[in-house]
Amino acid sequence: MSGFVNKAAGNVQSGVGKIIGDDEMRKRGDERAYQGQDQHQGQKQGQQDLEDSKGSWTTQNAKGAAEQVGGTLKQGAGRAVGNPGMEEAGRETRDKGKSRLLKNTAL
Repeated sequence: MSGFVNKAAGNVQSGVGKIIGDDEMRKRGDERAYQGQDQHQGQKQGQQDLEDSKGSWTTQNAKGAAEQVGGTLKQGAGRAVGNPGMEEAGRETRDKGKSRLLKNTAL
């Protein structure tokens, strides 16, 4: 059962216990509501962790692809103008992008 449902059920149980004067029922309801709150927070954190990891993975892939394309362009421009330093820098950037993509594909 989800944390949200447990929290709601606990609050109802606690409220009924309070209305009918059953302190034991109210206490059990309060406990269930607190447990539900903790579950709900844990579920929310788990979802956030998953979203963060996906965002990080996607961001790293985008960076890797951008480095790869940018490096290839820089390498080609260096070759076209006869600048071996620019060509080498482009090759290094391209390889860095490939490495980043491979690393994130392995995850």
